[in-house]
Amino acid sequence: MIGAFGLSLVLNLYIFPRVYKTVQLSKIYYEYSEIETCEEMEKRFSTDLKNGQLVYFQFGIGYDLELAKTLQEKYDIKTIGMGCIIQSEKECYNKLLIEYLKEKENISSLFP
Repeated sequence: MIGAFGLSLVLNLYIFPRVYKTVQLSKIYYEYSEIETCEEMEKRFSTDLKNGQLVYFQFGIGYDLELAKTLQEKYDIKTIGMGCIIQSEKECYNKLLIEYLKEKENISSLFP
């Protein structure tokens, strides 16, 4: 019984950080899914910039792991995979983010 408890504890400790990370990204996605216009998204970008909590929305069939890793490690920007359907209000946010990074960080080749 102690072995089963120990095994269960180890598995939970292994799984918890991954589940927690997914839940946090889901909460962030939900906040942005409520925003319906480009103007509202521009306001949200300004707020995120002040708070240092920028997000990049990846669209397309494949999720670019290298881009997500670079954005997280170098610039502390979370990346959310959005799938194939491009959402215009999130593209507005991405354009503002890319402009900001090009101006402040001299990045020109990071984004396709």
